[in-house]
Amino acid sequence: MKKYFQVSMLLMSLLFIQSTTASAQCPIKEQIMNGDDGGEGLARIKRESEKTPVSHTLIIFFDKKTGNKPLLKAIKKQGCTLLYKYKEFSAVAAKVDEKHDVDRAIAEFRKVKGVTSVNKDGIMQTQ
Repeated sequence: MKKYFQVSMLLMSLLFIQSTTASAQCPIKEQIMNGDDGGEGLARIKRESEKTPVSHTLIIFFDKKTGNKPLLKAIKKQGCTLLYKYKEFSAVAAKVDEKHDVDRAIAEFRKVKGVTSVNKDGIMQTQ
């Protein structure tokens, strides 16, 4: 009985050692755990992710029945550059001037007759 107890304690200690070494290899967990206070690691990760540049290119979808004429006029009026007219679907790509606010331009384009949606251009990542 004493041997069974010793063997089970040895196995439990090996499992404990293995689990602690596996958890220490996670880089995000290390960043969170090494922070000065409880939330500093998370705040640092959030700050690093917010450093991505703002895209000034917009993808603007419009209704086929209305057409793209009101949209093209609005693009010209706001001083934006027409980058591409999509043939596969009813949309255009427009670049907002670097001096102008992208969110304000999105709000203005949503008011244009026939516009169904306005999206910032970007890359989507799937995991």
